[in-house]
Amino acid sequence: MSRLAGKRAFVTGAGGAIGRATCLSFANEGAAVAVVDINLDAARETVRLVTDAGGTAVAIEADVRDEAQVAAAVGSAVEALGGLDTLFNNAGIMPHQDKSFLDADLDLWKFITEVNLHGTLLCSKHVVPHIEAAGGGAVVNMSSFLAVIGCTYPQDAYAASKGAISSLTTSMAVQLGARGIRVNGLAPGPIATEHVEKFFPDPEARRIRLARVPLGRFGTPQDAAELACFLASDAASWITGQVVVLDGGISINYI
Repeated sequence: MSRLAGKRAFVTGAGGAIGRATCLSFANEGAAVAVVDINLDAARETVRLVTDAGGTAVAIEADVRDEAQVAAAVGSAVEALGGLDTLFNNAGIMPHQDKSFLDADLDLWKFITEVNLHGTLLCSKHVVPHIEAAGGGAVVNMSSFLAVIGCTYPQDAYAASKGAISSLTTSMAVQLGARGIRVNGLAPGPIATEHVEKFFPDPEARRIRLARVPLGRFGTPQDAAELACFLASDAASWITGQVVVLDGGISINYI
């Protein structure tokens, strides 16, 4: 049986690399998917890929920073799918200009926090009551390995926002366990997307980072999608409050 048969998932940032891969994996595992993104064209392309593969999906435009847009998006998803029992808080940003707190641009910090942390808050606030009404389900939050280790090349606003998401994940799990809702997170290391590759401006910069990975490669969007599928599925029915590091071993490698 498919791992997510009959599930109805609300996936944010679903027009991007990880979000798209996860929507495809969710649908392949039997879920109907609300494909939510600030870029409606990107969401529609994800829906096209899902439906071409035989899945069920609906594109919804929303800025996760805006509570009214989030509430409307959730309402549209519930109407289209008949309810919700799975949430993947994937929407997030990692601007290349984010560096050390010593050079912090407060407006940039606020922007990153609004998208990454407040977006997770708002989507959870509006989706969780529907998961409870459905009899329970799962929430998966997107954190980062930078929430658990420091970096010589800092991205402090991003790391701080992801650390907050990890803490929120454990608090949500404690509150929602009795309601039949599991809450977990995934904390990826570098996933080889076009955006991440720009952090490695030359072959030497890429080599230095790759040398830290015991498994010898960067992650792929599919790696993240597979973990999200597992955490959302009944195969993880006794796992809650965990933030699983998905980094090829970077965080265990001293030198």
